[in-house]
Amino acid sequence: MIWSLSWKNVWRNKTRSLVVISAVTVGIISGVMIMGVMQGWIEQRMHDAIYNEVSHIQIHNKEYLGNEEPLFTVIRPEEVISSVEALPGVRAFVQRTKLTAMAATPWAATGLFIYGIDPEKEKSLSEIYKKIVPGAGEYIDKNKDGTILISDKTAEILKLKHYIITSGLFDRLGGRHIPYSVMEKLDSLKEVRFRSPKDFREALRSRLSKKELDKYGKILIDSALDYRIRSRIQITLTDSAGNPVQGTFRVCGIYKTTNTGYDQMSAFVNAGELASLCGTGKPMIHEIAVLLHNIEDAESVRRKLSSLPPGNVVSTWKDLAPDAAYMNDFMILYYFIIIGIIMFALAFGIINTMMMAILERTKELGMLMAIGMNRRKIFSMIMLETTFLTGVGAIAGMISGWLIVSMLGKTGIHFAGWGEGFEAIGFAAVVYPYITTEFFIFVILMVIATAVLSSVWPARKALKLNPVETLRTE
Repeated sequence: MIWSLSWKNVWRNKTRSLVVISAVTVGIISGVMIMGVMQGWIEQRMHDAIYNEVSHIQIHNKEYLGNEEPLFTVIRPEEVISSVEALPGVRAFVQRTKLTAMAATPWAATGLFIYGIDPEKEKSLSEIYKKIVPGAGEYIDKNKDGTILISDKTAEILKLKHYIITSGLFDRLGGRHIPYSVMEKLDSLKEVRFRSPKDFREALRSRLSKKELDKYGKILIDSALDYRIRSRIQITLTDSAGNPVQGTFRVCGIYKTTNTGYDQMSAFVNAGELASLCGTGKPMIHEIAVLLHNIEDAESVRRKLSSLPPGNVVSTWKDLAPDAAYMNDFMILYYFIIIGIIMFALAFGIINTMMMAILERTKELGMLMAIGMNRRKIFSMIMLETTFLTGVGAIAGMISGWLIVSMLGKTGIHFAGWGEGFEAIGFAAVVYPYITTEFFIFVILMVIATAVLSSVWPARKALKLNPVETLRTE
């Protein structure tokens, strides 16, 4: 009877109840959306950190981590590799040479980490080969000598990322994508080569209005981009004896990940060629990267590898990519903060609604007490009404939020205007929202807690009513 009575009481004032239910629904949808975006970014950052940058496990010479000198290679690498091969749960592992170097072109120079890799084996562990910019060359080939794979950011710094409006491009863009009236303003830029995006943007800005630049600027910049594939880069580095050596490589391709910082510092060549340049005969092993089948096994694998030859150190992805690790570890705290703030705000509306309902039903509540309904049942009735009111909105919000996140999870949310800023800290400009089952369980618990706490004050107000006095109320 109490359950039935409580449900009917919720709908006695439909307008007021619907306002509260709508507020709860919108609040839950907002919470689901916010957490979906955050979860999507965190999943993306973790995936990119592991499959592009650090893998699950890395093994180094202990001295190398503090001083990245060429002579600090992995100690007794054959024993280390045998230990890794014997471990269950290992999907793949690779050996890398990693040297600091200065890369220079006739127009600019920059510092880099040069990775000496086996390109085919690297594909089993890293997804860099999937990140080649369309139309910007190819992944490094083991059978092609003297090639180097650099990033989009490195190409920009070394002035190998040019912009030019050729006659053919001018004809293709005119009328089809951009009005002829706009293209006429750019006639003086035909066949002019710009060595930086900043110079090209300035040239466009000086000839187009702000409205035209906002509307057609991105099309022009993307279409005019011209990477100088096969350009020579001179690499200067230190060999194992501490002597400077130089080598010349040709750019075979350009890659681009979501982490500009990593891109700016990382270039790849064949390990054998790097060994020949350093005069070591065989590749120096500064890093052994290990990919596991299950990320949860990283810590246990590290413990199993604790018996490695002394002088080596084993690091997990949490040590190597602490930003992703912290965000993942504190996800439950983000849940509590975001949903807690939303529920706290909604609680005031729920309390106000229930207080109004009790004040309107003072005489009715007094009559129920007078005919024998005890205070426990009165308290239960008020609590159930609050729970129904909150629960209907929460269910509607979770279903709606789940549907919205599911759709956006397929299409993605594009933050193109802030893409450069996001990529500077390792996050993609396109995020695919994602919600876990744990999050919905957490929301259910928070909704129940909010409903119970919100019902306490109105219920106490009802319990303080005097049946005799309330029956005299008009």
